[in-house]
Amino acid sequence: MQIPGHLAVALLQERLLLPGKARVSAPVLLIASLFPDLVDKTIGYVFHFMPNGRHYSHNVFSLILFSAGVTLLGGQRAGYAWFIGHLGHLLADSGSLMPWFFPLKRYPFKQGHLKFNLARIRHEALALSLVLLVRWLLTR
Repeated sequence: MQIPGHLAVALLQERLLLPGKARVSAPVLLIASLFPDLVDKTIGYVFHFMPNGRHYSHNVFSLILFSAGVTLLGGQRAGYAWFIGHLGHLLADSGSLMPWFFPLKRYPFKQGHLKFNLARIRHEALALSLVLLVRWLLTR
């Protein structure tokens, strides 16, 4: 999934999973929804420490560790927002190889390169636009 799709999923999660006053944690949820790609794609494609862009932050250990860290630093609402944003990212990406238990389990990481599928970005941008429209209509 590309950036617009991850943001659309996060905005839906914010609307459906953050109860009442916890909506103030929406920025945390949005950051968490992009965090795995920001970390792993930088490590894999910029620094070339791994063959692709899914490894250190695309697993349950990272999900738990960072959710706990955000909870300690920002409180329970922020930690919950981080957890659902990060988990939403992982679930949205799970259509292809997801290293859920890396580094405890070995995965067949293939050499990859950063690519942007313009057709997919257009579809996800449309989905994001529809989510934003519905949110706007519901707040009127």
